[in-house]
Amino acid sequence: MPIIIDVSEAPQCLRFTLIGPWPTIGEQRDLRVRLVNHQLLTSTTRALIDLRLVDSVPAYTDANAIVAAASKDGGLPRIRAYLVGSAVQFGFARQLKTAAAAATHIEIFSSEEEALVWLWNTDAHS
Repeated sequence: MPIIIDVSEAPQCLRFTLIGPWPTIGEQRDLRVRLVNHQLLTSTTRALIDLRLVDSVPAYTDANAIVAAASKDGGLPRIRAYLVGSAVQFGFARQLKTAAAAATHIEIFSSEEEALVWLWNTDAHS
């Protein structure tokens, strides 16, 4: 699977690194279900999602379907920092942010250090 997961700080925080081809909705769902079932992904988990090594991103119009599928499974962290390395990745992450529920906190970064500072300092209740 083209997703590497660092669970060393789970369930407080998960780090997802996407490598190569974009994972299918089914692959993403299977991963979320496993993480939830093992109590590594909870309603309070924060996530750093690194898109810098992905070959390409889906069409921007696919963002709504991706978020809807993940929301149905109940496996989307409310606080997410996307780490991007290109304008196309930034644009797609922006679409994911737009498609997210109102109570979700999402920011997009090109610096891992800045993403981590934001991730750990964002108030889950604001």
